[in-house]
Amino acid sequence: MKVVKDTQRSKGFYASILLVLLTLISLVLLFLNIEKHKTINLNYADVNVMDDRAVLGASVATVVKTNQGLEFTCQITKSHLAQPYCELIINLQDLSKQAPFTGLDLSNFEQIGLWIQHKHPTQPGTRIELRNFDSEYSNKENQIILKHNSLEYLEAYVTNPVWLKLNDFAIPQWWHNSHNLTLTHGGTDFSNIYSIAIAPSTQVQEGNYQLTIERIELKGQYISTATLISVLIMIWSIALGYVIRGLRTAVKVAIDIPEKVTQTIEFGTMSCPLTGALNRIGLRKCFDQLAPTDLKHLSIIFISIDYFEDLYSKNGQKKADEVLQNFANKVNSTSRSSDTLVRWNVEEFLLVCPDTAISPAVDVADKIRNVIEKTVWPNNIKITCSSGVAQMHDEDLNDLISRANRALYKAKNSGSNRTAAA
Repeated sequence: MKVVKDTQRSKGFYASILLVLLTLISLVLLFLNIEKHKTINLNYADVNVMDDRAVLGASVATVVKTNQGLEFTCQITKSHLAQPYCELIINLQDLSKQAPFTGLDLSNFEQIGLWIQHKHPTQPGTRIELRNFDSEYSNKENQIILKHNSLEYLEAYVTNPVWLKLNDFAIPQWWHNSHNLTLTHGGTDFSNIYSIAIAPSTQVQEGNYQLTIERIELKGQYISTATLISVLIMIWSIALGYVIRGLRTAVKVAIDIPEKVTQTIEFGTMSCPLTGALNRIGLRKCFDQLAPTDLKHLSIIFISIDYFEDLYSKNGQKKADEVLQNFANKVNSTSRSSDTLVRWNVEEFLLVCPDTAISPAVDVADKIRNVIEKTVWPNNIKITCSSGVAQMHDEDLNDLISRANRALYKAKNSGSNRTAAA
């Protein structure tokens, strides 16, 4: 009996040593936070430009490789197009030559860094797209079917280089509308990236824009923090299980089954740090947890600050930020407690109104519009807003937002400080 007890103690001792070693190794890896990096070689990449002349527009784009990087020039010129455009495309792979179709797998990276020098007088915003190939929705004859993982940002809000989180990228609404793949392939995908596109934002005004892309780099962790924490929890759970098993012969352990707790949504980083409103990721997470019955009488108000570009250029970033914060606070205080505010773009917001038909939603939009118009703003700035309202029918969230957006443009086209219903 003594030999058995000694053997058990010896096993327990070595198990304790192993537990401590594994814990220390995990903590060291967690503390070191070892990163992996990947640099896109711009010197050897296949680079070209695209502008709206292909669809009879008037914008012109050029690119030149220099010792400093890729010098991209974009002359945005208004034409018959609602949104003139031009973009720089950095091809990481050649669709016409690759067989099988194998791009770069960036799914294990967490951030992309851009070293960009802007040389235009205004800061219109920058759009970056990581375009992914998947045989379920892509083919080599039509590159536009590459999935456009997209993100827009204002240069005034960031430093150079700017590091963008891949989790913040989203799929543009026009891509969903064009391919109708929201349910099957609606999310972002970085597993097979063929090209990187950089361009002025979709809201860019007419003018000449010049920028130099000096460097593009990706970084991530070899072992993520979440994985290391999971390993630690697993190790200590196994150790706790052995301890409980050893005590069961001597002590009867009573285990209380906790009551079922209704989970609450913790948005955390899914909100806009400037205004406190949800961002697009927070909106999607919110809708994913709604039951179909919750969508029966649901309306969305698409709100846009009128002439925000003029406000920004005349008053500067600090005052524009103050206006945005006050604007979000006014909308929140004017709307109902059941409504949820989402920041959709720089000066655009969504107000999600559950259990609200189209007519009461229009009343809410008009109330907000009147309050904004009568509010006294810093420096006696005059602010108005326009709204587009849509009620959920037999459709998905993307279609609902698209209809509300069309209603917003209908309101703006009829003059500022307007409300229109889809």
